[in-house]
Amino acid sequence: MERAGPGIWRYRSVLPKLEKVISKGEGLTPVNTVGGVLVKNERYNPTGTYSDRASSVIASYVLSKGFVTIRTKFEEDFTYSLAYYLNGVSSVEVVVEDPLSLDYLDVDILLRTGNVKLVFGENGKASLLGYATPLTVEGLKTIALEIYERRLRVDRVVVPARTGLLAYSIWKGFRDLEDVGVNASYEVVATSIKGVKNLILPEFARSIKLVEISRDEAFNSLVRLWKSGVKTKSLSASAYTVAENMGNSIAVVTMGFRPLSASRKADKDVRKEIIRVLERSGEATAYEVWKVFPAYSLRGIYKVLESMEEMGKVCSEFKSKGRRKVRYYRVC
Repeated sequence: MERAGPGIWRYRSVLPKLEKVISKGEGLTPVNTVGGVLVKNERYNPTGTYSDRASSVIASYVLSKGFVTIRTKFEEDFTYSLAYYLNGVSSVEVVVEDPLSLDYLDVDILLRTGNVKLVFGENGKASLLGYATPLTVEGLKTIALEIYERRLRVDRVVVPARTGLLAYSIWKGFRDLEDVGVNASYEVVATSIKGVKNLILPEFARSIKLVEISRDEAFNSLVRLWKSGVKTKSLSASAYTVAENMGNSIAVVTMGFRPLSASRKADKDVRKEIIRVLERSGEATAYEVWKVFPAYSLRGIYKVLESMEEMGKVCSEFKSKGRRKVRYYRVC
């Protein structure tokens, strides 16, 4: 490992050989202790999700190959992340199978992120660049490289598994280290919730242990984490619980730290800071405001600005920017 370069590209020697690199500061996320359990806190990636690691590699590939347009299936956090990384690189067509699955905030975020076009029900028209690709695996495996680099004294890494791709990527990261003579003998444990049938682990990842917990356990974990200031999803909460039960483990929590609504005081403090940002700049987009608060989610900043507008604290107007209309906020 070179341990040089921006973001995950400090490990460039074990990443795909690409001519050009796009990095927005992804990776090198902290390890926190929550209730006595070590947690790899992926909330501190640029858009607040581990998907940024994959997006960095995919966007670098698109830039290096000179693709003008790419098509991708809508997959919530991954799509937001990829559109953010491809802003200014290529246009993005987002295929949405069910238009009713989107809410106004999904549409607002996507259409304000670079050159994005929503396409409905046209899956067969052209090939799709989806989440499950070798490039994604290469980006996500950097979580394993960071865990090894910190020399954490744990026996296993516990990973929430919706499709199993994240668990496989981390497992592959440790295997890649062993292939170059590094002893990275961590066990990878994938967690899921009983009754949820969307787990697909590759057959050649048989070394990954699968642990299921009940819906009640997942919900109780969700509540416990919320009380600790961690606002996440049930699946991430399952990894936390399994890591706690197994002991000597680190849980990979994929999103959800430092919620904007953790307390009224936190909300009030953020609103004050947003006012200061807008007073200094005169006006700013939600993205420009969000860059000042990288620990929070983009959706969270949108919601706070929306509530501030309802309160009459900020005003907004749309301005033309090329072929797009961009929403700017200012102090009323």
